[in-house]
Amino acid sequence: MVRIVSQTRNRLRLSKNKNRSRSKKGLQKKNAQQWDDGRVYITEHNYVTYDEETGKPRHFVFKAEEWPREDLTNENSYDLPRVVFYWDNGTYSSDDLYEQRDKVWSIKTDGTDLRLVADEFDGKVRLMRISPNNRYLALAYSAEEGMFKVIKDLKTDEYTELGRSRGYPEFLWAEDSSYLYYVDQFKDWKYTLSSGEKQKVETKFNEYSTIYNGKRYVVNEFGVAVYDEVKDEFLFSVGINPDEDNLQDYEFRKRSISPTGRYVWAETRKRRYLIDMESRTFQSEIKNGNVIGKFEKLDLISKSGNYARSGGAARVFLFELNNQQQLNQYKVWKQIGTGHLAQYSSLYNAFANNGDFVKGGSL
Repeated sequence: MVRIVSQTRNRLRLSKNKNRSRSKKGLQKKNAQQWDDGRVYITEHNYVTYDEETGKPRHFVFKAEEWPREDLTNENSYDLPRVVFYWDNGTYSSDDLYEQRDKVWSIKTDGTDLRLVADEFDGKVRLMRISPNNRYLALAYSAEEGMFKVIKDLKTDEYTELGRSRGYPEFLWAEDSSYLYYVDQFKDWKYTLSSGEKQKVETKFNEYSTIYNGKRYVVNEFGVAVYDEVKDEFLFSVGINPDEDNLQDYEFRKRSISPTGRYVWAETRKRRYLIDMESRTFQSEIKNGNVIGKFEKLDLISKSGNYARSGGAARVFLFELNNQQQLNQYKVWKQIGTGHLAQYSSLYNAFANNGDFVKGGSL
């Protein structure tokens, strides 16, 4: 086991203390001006504008090191579910290699409280999952030396390296955050945080999985399989009946699962599905590119299935769903103003505010 202790935050604190007076004056001066786009500076070099229709902030970050970081001690950051995503905040014309690098960010599901989660690595992000207790970031990124799989402790800034082999990564956190399933060397592993033990396993999981109330829900290519997590035994499955002669039309090309495993969304070449694992039933619709479907873009589903968000992090669709988990109303806005990549969203802190993505029950 290799542990890497980040010094970035200490360096940032020293820099901020040294320049606090100058930055505060610069911030006040900029916010005293009347900007045509209505910008509000959050730090000396970074600002937000607000969408006239939705009131949602659009973030322009030119100096990421200035931006507020994920802070486990800030209770106000965790009063709603949150979304973690990767973003290279630098623009095509930027000559600052740090700004152009992939970094991990997070934001509330209502589009507020953008935070910088991790920037101490240099590589292309492939997958990330934050633990149910919000403390640990499981991160996979590719670099010249291989595909790194690491855990960042968001309380101490300490990194633990799990592996660096090539191959597609997979992560699944334990319900109590005590262990992590992951893939390395094309094999499945279980890492126990308290002991640092790595154990090779035959457990079925993937990135479209969740563990809740002792059951492991795994969304595969044609349905959902449920396992007893303690015994690692198959319990039951729910899915569609594919045409054996035309499997490509039935395979789930996009998938998502709610935090409790009850609701599963999937999209094939021609159809979309919403599966209710409690009733073991599913609804479906034929895709129509001319209109937004009742099950379109449900990449992140709330605990109770009454809200959803699209998976893109630059342009966001926020959906309110009816009691059948069908589209009722939605808002759309541009969340990111700088940079050109912002994606790979996943949900965490999923049970805050009873799992609802907004406060007050209205978009």
